[in-house]
Amino acid sequence: MSRLVALALAVLIVFPLAGCGGGDEGTGDAGGDAPSADGAAPAPAPGTGTGAEAESEDNILSPQPEQVYEPFPSDGGFVPQAVLDRLSTKQPMLLLFFDPAQRATDDQRQAVDSVMDDYRGLIDLVSFDIGKYVTSTESGAITLKPGITDDENADKVARLLNSDNLNVTYTPYLIFIDAQGYITHRYRGYVDEKAIEREVLRATQ
Repeated sequence: MSRLVALALAVLIVFPLAGCGGGDEGTGDAGGDAPSADGAAPAPAPGTGTGAEAESEDNILSPQPEQVYEPFPSDGGFVPQAVLDRLSTKQPMLLLFFDPAQRATDDQRQAVDSVMDDYRGLIDLVSFDIGKYVTSTESGAITLKPGITDDENADKVARLLNSDNLNVTYTPYLIFIDAQGYITHRYRGYVDEKAIEREVLRATQ
């Protein structure tokens, strides 16, 4: 009888241990998603893929560059004062670079205005008519106009757009900036209201 009791106890002890022992199997990375010492799951690194990025990849109307979570430039030598003021007060922003000569511009501005009507006060819209400073093709590719550096404000916008800084080579172009002054998302080309609203919420959280 005592042998049966001992065997039953051994079985009861083995099963819970077996249930706890297989956590690392098949992960391919012993430390990948394991909880931290206090039991909480590790926070995702800034800029890593989320559901928002996955959804945006399916939006064929808005091709976009690789998303990088990085600080927006704050050099007063080439960043317009309207942007610097908001960076200093930690005000989230949506920057819109557009060329009114493009057919997509009116649709894009309507989509942006529709979202901003619902979230005004949480995020500021700062738009730049870069048609004053660049020439644009029907495909959206832009090049700087000759003599642009003769205008101090135009020179700032041009330097902000160039490859050493934002590398904006296509319009419309949207950039979302959070309260910490970090770029949370970019869109190159037309993007619909649903995607704009999603990124406004993310930038203002």
